[in-house]
Amino acid sequence: MSSHGSGLSPAWVARQVVAYDELQVAAGSLWWLQSDPDHGGVRRVMRTDRTGTAFAVTPPEFSVGSQLHAYGGGSFVVASDGVWFVGDDGSLFYQPFGCAADRIAPVRGPGQYGDLAPADDGGVLAVRGDGLADEIVAVSASGSVRVLVRSSEFLSCPRLAGEELAYLAWSRDQMPWDSSRLLLTDVRSSAIGPGRVMTGGHSESVLQPSWGPDGSLYFFSDRTGWWNLYRLRGGEVTAVLAIDADCAPAPWEGGYRSYGFAPDGTVLLTVLDGFSTELVAVNPTGGRRRLAANLTSVKPYIAVDGERVAVIGSTPSSAPGLWSLDLTAQANAPAVPLGVASEPAPPWTPVPPSIDAAPGAGDRVRFLLHQPTGAARPVPLLVRAHPGPTDDVPLRLDWVTQYFVSHGFAVAEVLYRGSTGQGRAFRQALHGHWGEYDVEDCVAVAEHLRSNGVARPDAIFISGASAGGYTALQAASRPGPFAGATATSAIIDPALWELSVPAFQRPHAAVLGGPAGTAVPDRILCPVLVIHGAADTITSAEEALQFAQELADLGGDHAGLLLDGGDHYLSAPAAREQALRAELDFYHRIMHHPKE
Repeated sequence: MSSHGSGLSPAWVARQVVAYDELQVAAGSLWWLQSDPDHGGVRRVMRTDRTGTAFAVTPPEFSVGSQLHAYGGGSFVVASDGVWFVGDDGSLFYQPFGCAADRIAPVRGPGQYGDLAPADDGGVLAVRGDGLADEIVAVSASGSVRVLVRSSEFLSCPRLAGEELAYLAWSRDQMPWDSSRLLLTDVRSSAIGPGRVMTGGHSESVLQPSWGPDGSLYFFSDRTGWWNLYRLRGGEVTAVLAIDADCAPAPWEGGYRSYGFAPDGTVLLTVLDGFSTELVAVNPTGGRRRLAANLTSVKPYIAVDGERVAVIGSTPSSAPGLWSLDLTAQANAPAVPLGVASEPAPPWTPVPPSIDAAPGAGDRVRFLLHQPTGAARPVPLLVRAHPGPTDDVPLRLDWVTQYFVSHGFAVAEVLYRGSTGQGRAFRQALHGHWGEYDVEDCVAVAEHLRSNGVARPDAIFISGASAGGYTALQAASRPGPFAGATATSAIIDPALWELSVPAFQRPHAAVLGGPAGTAVPDRILCPVLVIHGAADTITSAEEALQFAQELADLGGDHAGLLLDGGDHYLSAPAAREQALRAELDFYHRIMHHPKE
């Protein structure tokens, strides 16, 4: 256990981070990507056998996943007699069932393969990019590569039906969640120019195209201000479910599949509200019913196998894992966990959070509030600003949050302006106001919890990672309720970050930047802890180290922690453990030596 009372140990918490992604059904099995501390964080393709037991398909020397468009995704796909996957060097591999993997299509320089999709001949479709141009290619198991589309724009989501290829494209000065287009092209043509634009444009974002079993082309569009699902058939576009809610997340990665098709024509899709994610079935006549109501968070991967559906789901008392449900079961039938072995009970019983709202500058600011049980109010408060900032606040068990709750802190996770799950207008509200509106919303939550007696006025802290780290630094740069701030893997200078960030994300940095500007040590008004991984490829460890040194030169209770080998996400258990211990020690030091 920790040196601070009987709360959770940082070593135990650091080893609970198991990631599940890219769930799909093929060859009568479930397949997914998994990384966990017991295997050094290596991302492996996993498969269930006939008994439901999971086993690794790809060998341990391969870590599956690309950096196409900076964040990768669509890293593997199952063909008729083998598995295609992208290695961590960006090359394309093929592994026949029961055999070793072969490097089929190597890359040169900064090139990357990714966003894989099956082709009819047992080959694979892929997006190949080098940071300057993108191509959609068809690759056979023999190694032949045919270019189907070439563009100076970004390309994604190649989906083939017969000779018709659907795909997405967007300009290099835009983000796909702000402006993108759905195109069609005939792969029999020898031309490799752009296809026909079917929908999308400057003020519309189109996501996740897919051919349905009825021959229709399905896609998400936010033409109404919300990402809803549509079908295109015979030149006519109709809504599958018209709802004032987002049904898909911002496409940071390729390979998302937020909907699927049941044998009777029912469409299964997610409905988000910024906190919870519902799984909804819409039958061919438009009738709607909720499925798996016991799940509060569902990742954007829906795998349908006949009358069964599998998802990566979670609840306030269970971390993300594999769940299954039967479409023929009675209404309100819960999803059931898959592959859960008899594991020892955790040393802490999490208490579900409440959803609350605070008066804000524009509207009420919603947040999740986790409170320690049995503690006399007021208690120390940690306000957490999520990364992104086009992210959400999923209602699910997060052991990092529980770590601080177990040590007597209330934790507020703020759905600040710019978050996803609340429509296009809310998502774009932060444009030109990063470091302002997000800070205002975090301050509003802190002030609300101080005024109603939840938070100790002298022990209110803010933390954030990546973009959330910038929010924390800006919050520490203005008068307010915070006694200290932790910035992990933080963006410090948005203008400098815009110059160094991968091309995919550069427009995001440009559109967010506003008057707040660079976080400057001279303007910091409370103690700051800077944590950064030395191997971070997304934000600059050198810049963070310099910032921490300049803070130290000013005196006060500032601190810096550079983690050898730590990446942007502090994925390695050792790095995560050090960060958790340092952050809790930092808050305790401030509380024990308050500012005069």
